Amino acid sequence: MTKLGMFAGITSLILPVLATQAWAQEFNMRVADSFPTTHQYSENTKEWLDLVTEKTDGRVTFDYFPAEQLAKSADLLDAAQNGLADIVYAPPLYLSDRLPLSTVTALPLVGNVTDQQALNDAFHSLATNELNEAELLPLGVRAIRSLVTAPYQIMSREGQISTLEELEGQKMRSSGGVQERSVAGLGAVPVSIPAPDLYPALQRGTVDGTLFNLPTAAGYKLQEQLQYSTDNLNLGLFPVLYVINENVWQTLPEDIQTIMIESALEVVPTVIEADKQGVEEFREGVEANGGGLYQIEERELASWNERLEPVREEWVERLEGQNKPAQAILDRWTDLVTE
Repeated sequence: MTKLGMFAGITSLILPVLATQAWAQEFNMRVADSFPTTHQYSENTKEWLDLVTEKTDGRVTFDYFPAEQLAKSADLLDAAQNGLADIVYAPPLYLSDRLPLSTVTALPLVGNVTDQQALNDAFHSLATNELNEAELLPLGVRAIRSLVTAPYQIMSREGQISTLEELEGQKMRSSGGVQERSVAGLGAVPVSIPAPDLYPALQRGTVDGTLFNLPTAAGYKLQEQLQYSTDNLNLGLFPVLYVINENVWQTLPEDIQTIMIESALEVVPTVIEADKQGVEEFREGVEANGGGLYQIEERELASWNERLEPVREEWVERLEGQNKPAQAILDRWTDLVTE
């Protein structure tokens, strides 16, 4: 065989190998958030990352830094922008000056859909479409994973609160911001108390009740100090966003991009199932106190909605004044949760 023939034969063997290596390019990404390692969101994030690695046959691997190991909560978005991390948890309610449109889920929609899977699907659609275009991509990041808590409810130490008249003047814990305006709009007195301090505040009677979502309330054992809670209100949701540096995203092959987003959706039911268990734990606790879960009647909801309309209007007016498409975002969010 001539040298030329030998070279051609060797080349024919090498090229497929090189092609396979190019196709099987590996990617390692740094992921950072602020949740403790025992928090269900941290565990769910690990589930998501492991699923991506599995589905890509190991082409994608991750170094995961929970519990603010890589950056403080307030600095995580910066970490994604400057390349310290590739994917980060960017909490809109803690970054409302930079992600104001993404706080739309915190607005009270009163009696709208409360099914948690539907709410998660709605926020995923909003985040990966409208919010990406209007808010996140201009910052150099892209939403690829989202979650929302169960809707916030009215919870009371003693007796049901079924009407606005019964809520009038009640001291209700709020987490501030939109929630504080919602409490005031309903005629109650908002009291800002950090979640870890709420249990003793209820125990001492510092507040008459609270706005909280049922699963998280169970996590804080608040059912030991409460008697009743609504379960058909949507007084806002806490949004969770994971964003990726856009330059990093553009380096990923399309099949990997698809796998990352689809895998994020696949692990959401794990969180929802855990929340259902939390709701049952809360229900059993308040029933043991002689109370329970109840619903605000439909005719009463119209009055609650009317009282809270100014809260939504103020949010729109403030952000429209900053040349942000707040009305369009709110309209889209409302459509998504009521479809």
